[in-house]
Amino acid sequence: MSSIIFATLGPSGTCHELATNSYIEFQQISHAKVELVSDFVEALEWLRQGKFDLIVQNAAHPEVYQLIEKYFREVFVIDTFLFPTKEMAVLKRRDVEHPRCLGLMPSTRGYVNTSRWETTVYETSNPVVAHHLLMGKYDSGITFKHYAEEHEDLLVVDEVIGFIYTPWLVYGRQRRSGNEVIGIRNPLLFLKQPIVI
Repeated sequence: MSSIIFATLGPSGTCHELATNSYIEFQQISHAKVELVSDFVEALEWLRQGKFDLIVQNAAHPEVYQLIEKYFREVFVIDTFLFPTKEMAVLKRRDVEHPRCLGLMPSTRGYVNTSRWETTVYETSNPVVAHHLLMGKYDSGITFKHYAEEHEDLLVVDEVIGFIYTPWLVYGRQRRSGNEVIGIRNPLLFLKQPIVI
């Protein structure tokens, strides 16, 4: 049996990679392979050509509309799921007293008031933000909190954002339905009392 090839955002260590592997495990797909890409629009072309079978993308990613719209008669959202990000935080370099430049992914800019920094630099993924923060490209970065724990000699946590439950989109070449709702009935969602997990 040939592998089902999922494409998602790299490099290794992204929330996209974690969410995709967790989705594969949840769906109990034993013959899956994950390919990490740096460009979702390029991955869309490869999906259309059959190099990939599916793409998993966070719904907050700035290129979502392109994947939904560009080949809307050939590529479809076939599934969605909820999954948390890794624990997020604003990290800063330990050797900088007053940070002036912030690195971040565009989809994370709403978590903090970015006007605290004079300039912002946009990157493609949280691991890239962490790498460039460690290299001194900027003073602060919105990325995964664990990087501060792994590099406590260089980085310190400035503000904890936490785990964010976000929706994820799964794209494929086979349309899933007509005009009906596809979802899971869950009456607990509509209780006025909070659900304790």
